[in-house]
Amino acid sequence: MRIHSFTPSTLVNGPGNRAMIHFQGCTLNCPGCFNAFTHSMTGGMDLSVEDLLKLIPPEIEGVTISGGEPFLQSRSLLQLVEAIRQKNKSIVVFSGFYRHEISNMKYGPDILSHIDVLIDGRFEREDISESGIRGSNNQTIHLITDRYTIDQFQERNVEVTIDSKGAMSMTGFPSEKLRADMRFMGV
Repeated sequence: MRIHSFTPSTLVNGPGNRAMIHFQGCTLNCPGCFNAFTHSMTGGMDLSVEDLLKLIPPEIEGVTISGGEPFLQSRSLLQLVEAIRQKNKSIVVFSGFYRHEISNMKYGPDILSHIDVLIDGRFEREDISESGIRGSNNQTIHLITDRYTIDQFQERNVEVTIDSKGAMSMTGFPSEKLRADMRFMGV
């Protein structure tokens, strides 16, 4: 599978301490997408499901998967969520596709049967959300299992990380002002 990045620990992309996987590649081209750097179908890195699983720390509560667009690699996504589920970790998936579209995709229903939460819908720049962990207000948080409550997805935070080489990265759901300020700073 092609992934853009892996974060072993984050507290802002779903309930508890989670690993974060950003898939590489998206063809939806939502105007204003925060993750536009993940859209190239040829960027990122190739990793096997087995190698990716080795990166997930055993002490985390769950895994959040985003993109790019994970459902463009639906066979690999299915293999990944099946393996994560075997480890008894929770699974949250963000997708620009709507649940009804996913339900009609090859492997879509099988993937949905293995995840706890789906946050779906194309990002709409004109309707940016200022609360919860969704990009725009049209996106829906679907609680597929009873593992979580909707209240656990209402907090909106940002993590900024600076690595040993001084490179800065941000994850979570920044306000439009913070996004503009970070772009000004070159992040």
